[in-house]
Amino acid sequence: MRLNMGSFKIKNIKFGTNTALDGATLIINKDELIAEILAEEKVIKNVDIELTHPGENCRIIHVMDAVEPRVKIEGGDSTYPGIKTPVYRCGGGTTYRMDGVAVITTSLLPLRKAGGLYIAREGILDLAGPNSGHTPFSKTSNVVVNISVDPNYTEEEYEVAIRNAGILAARYLAQALVDKQPDYFTEYSISEKKPGLKNVVYINQIESCGLFGRNYLYGMPYDFLLPTLIHPNEFLDGALVNSLHSHTAVQIPTYYQTNNPVIEGLFKRHGKTLNFLGVILLRAQFEEIDGKHRCANLVAGMAQLLGADGVVATWECAGNSFVETMFYLKACENMGIKTVLITYENEITEKAEDALFYFEPEVDAIVSTGVLQAPITYPKVDRVIGGDEFRFHPERGGVLLPADQELERDGRLESWCACNNVGLTNLSLDDF
Repeated sequence: MRLNMGSFKIKNIKFGTNTALDGATLIINKDELIAEILAEEKVIKNVDIELTHPGENCRIIHVMDAVEPRVKIEGGDSTYPGIKTPVYRCGGGTTYRMDGVAVITTSLLPLRKAGGLYIAREGILDLAGPNSGHTPFSKTSNVVVNISVDPNYTEEEYEVAIRNAGILAARYLAQALVDKQPDYFTEYSISEKKPGLKNVVYINQIESCGLFGRNYLYGMPYDFLLPTLIHPNEFLDGALVNSLHSHTAVQIPTYYQTNNPVIEGLFKRHGKTLNFLGVILLRAQFEEIDGKHRCANLVAGMAQLLGADGVVATWECAGNSFVETMFYLKACENMGIKTVLITYENEITEKAEDALFYFEPEVDAIVSTGVLQAPITYPKVDRVIGGDEFRFHPERGGVLLPADQELERDGRLESWCACNNVGLTNLSLDDF
């Protein structure tokens, strides 16, 4: 399988009468984009579109997902197959993408329950100031799709409608690239292996166990699937779409999978310092201990069958997911497969073991992506998109606070993607 990715460097976005690409500027017909979404999604009551630009002193709240505009030119019907389109195996042919543009969806969903682990929580994205480095979106031009839902539908219908809205907007914008010439092409293939190099597998664990805590593979909830071998090109072409809204700080949005830096890094090294064998995709949150060990054994066995010498692993969500991560990495190590884990740290204390939910001594090569429980200050901003108030503590019915004023929090749970485990961030270690 070979994927040719054509990239257009977009330096500016603005509203206009026709959606089109004018040099490095994307012009957007706002009314047409809104109509495109409303025509497809009856659950959505109203849509507003706002634009942000790099470095703007702006905050986006109630963030749900981010999607990169991409269009299939050859080799398939559409990007993000299975989402409002027929399913086919993506990852081959030619795809065009907008380098420098993100569609960000926001919505304040009605609270239908008082508690539970999986409940839609606040997601805060600062585009300037001390928190702007937590995500790449302080440096992109963002098309923010602000969604109001009809209160007469179910939470399941809300999840699907918001998921679809981001994909529909991204596809609509990407049509402006058709018949244009990309600024550069990148070819992705792992067909040719170089003898003598170590073989490496990427293990990509995702959260998927129900409402507001799931991912979709080719439009299907991954909730009940066992580990699956996936070609890395399929991620770049949009096979996986994220709908995790309960753990916003550690969410791996759709944009991050199509631009997954682990996959990109392994492709760059393929045939030079290692052979990239593929991606093992698995879900987290098996509820009983046998399920956790069963999944771990399947993952390690799959890596062994592929002939892996090493594994790079990422994961999504919190405690149960991390226990399962440790289980499958330990199983790999016991089979002679060396492992490297990319993870956030839980909190900083005098005890090193407090940094992780759980650990196995065999898993001793770990890369940190940040600290979840570290205090954070949201500074005063000039502009807020998505609403006027934060909504914290949904388990208490929602505590509302002004979103444009300075606010201090004990942890980063609501700081959207601040501790994502694929490491797509503009921050690095400053002191050790």
